[in-house]
Amino acid sequence: MYSPDLDRSSTASNFQSSSSNGLAVGASDPIERKADVIAKIQALVPIGAPEPTDPDLLQQLRDLTQRLIRAYKNEGCLQGDPFYDAWTRNIHLYEDDARLELKDKRVLITGGEGYVGRHLLEAVARLGAARIVSVDKERCSDATTEVKPLDEGVMGDTAIAHYAVDMRDATSLEQVFAAEKPEVVFHLAAQRLPGLAEVQIHETVTSNIFGTRNLIRMCEAYGVKKCVFSSTGKASRYYTAEVYAASKKLCEWQFAHASEHGTVTYAMVRFTHMLNNSSFCEQFDTKISQNRPINVHAPNRFIVGQNIGEAVHLLLNALVFAEPKKLKFVLCRNLGWPTETLEVALHKILESGKDLCIYFQGILPGYEEPLFRGQIDWDNPSELNTLINAAEILSRHYDPVGHMLVAELTPFCYDTLFDQLAQIEASTLDPALPQAEIKKVTGEAVLAIATTSFANVPPEVIIKILKWGMNPQYFQEEKIPPDVLQNIVNAMIQGLNQGLNNTLNRCVDLVSRHYAPKAI
Repeated sequence: MYSPDLDRSSTASNFQSSSSNGLAVGASDPIERKADVIAKIQALVPIGAPEPTDPDLLQQLRDLTQRLIRAYKNEGCLQGDPFYDAWTRNIHLYEDDARLELKDKRVLITGGEGYVGRHLLEAVARLGAARIVSVDKERCSDATTEVKPLDEGVMGDTAIAHYAVDMRDATSLEQVFAAEKPEVVFHLAAQRLPGLAEVQIHETVTSNIFGTRNLIRMCEAYGVKKCVFSSTGKASRYYTAEVYAASKKLCEWQFAHASEHGTVTYAMVRFTHMLNNSSFCEQFDTKISQNRPINVHAPNRFIVGQNIGEAVHLLLNALVFAEPKKLKFVLCRNLGWPTETLEVALHKILESGKDLCIYFQGILPGYEEPLFRGQIDWDNPSELNTLINAAEILSRHYDPVGHMLVAELTPFCYDTLFDQLAQIEASTLDPALPQAEIKKVTGEAVLAIATTSFANVPPEVIIKILKWGMNPQYFQEEKIPPDVLQNIVNAMIQGLNQGLNNTLNRCVDLVSRHYAPKAI
């Protein structure tokens, strides 16, 4: 999950540059400030420029990259893997309870051939499931007409079956449910890359939003007992217009409605960036293997990571902590401080032993939205967590071991949800409508639903959120135009007004019941 700079302070003094010609400096030269070296790199390769290939330019960039590495080391960075804590962190698994939930059960996993899905499948088998059904579109073919397992096997004492089904194909999905009759479902299938989601807008919206709707309908129709949904920390944003994050937020809202009005017990997990399956780390590694310049989005872009073991334990624990008629979601409590992607790139260069360079390509679609600081609960900064917002924290509690946060979504208007889903679906069914319009309709839907949720947040909390989020100093330091966040501010003020009106109406109603005016 990309985030802007969260004001991580440096631990060393900064020094002025002693060289202005862009050439390498020796070990005895004064160490430059990071910002000065970064500015020189950006001057050589402007944002949006193609990958540099000129030999002289590449040499200058290599020299500057080495100077930047020295500047980072001078601040105590690049002493090891920046993600060391995330790689080694563990979340307690309530194994006995999870085994009770899964032993001798029929379990269906959507996205079962993805990275997380494969590891979850193995864990579910170890916990004694009778049969595991993987549903994934990975091996789908237009020529495939019959819905049947592509292959079947065993893992220990557990039978395994793999189906190739697109979640958008409700008919095929129903055939799987009818044949397999799962008792427990894990819903992992989704378009997961924010950048790709901005290109494949129609596919992302239909797969994530309406594929999820299909799954919920099947769970309700075929007697599923429990279902766990894999969401993203990006959905903690109060409002987002980015396609991937918006689609996941709409999925969360659908599960919230199903939890209250359906017969299935639903739960949810919010993940952050999966290091074992990291797209940006893979990109860095590929460039290094090809001896090419490494393109970094921008300086001061931070990411929070977690490992596959944590992910699997969270999914299994969500099953344990699920409650009827409530959508409980779980997430890692201590994610540590976000890691700068630029530092990761420099670490990988050092680790490779190669003399390579970096350049800044600019922030790509899907990663552009700045952090709204009102998302974070600054009343307790030692518990900083970007996977849950300051309104949701009102429902927060910890698991007994203390490794997880358990919380609920802020209540919202279900009628607005279904009105907006209908508008999104209509946009996807219009072949003449540009994909950009589908994105626009989806973003407007998120804003409309989010506005109804603010009416359910205590006024004093909304005021604090606005105070934290609209700090002028932050906008000045980060060079963020205040109007970028105008939508969310307007929605909060509208929700605040509605909430106050609702409270006033309840008070008037209460008073009128006890002090009815005398008849004239």
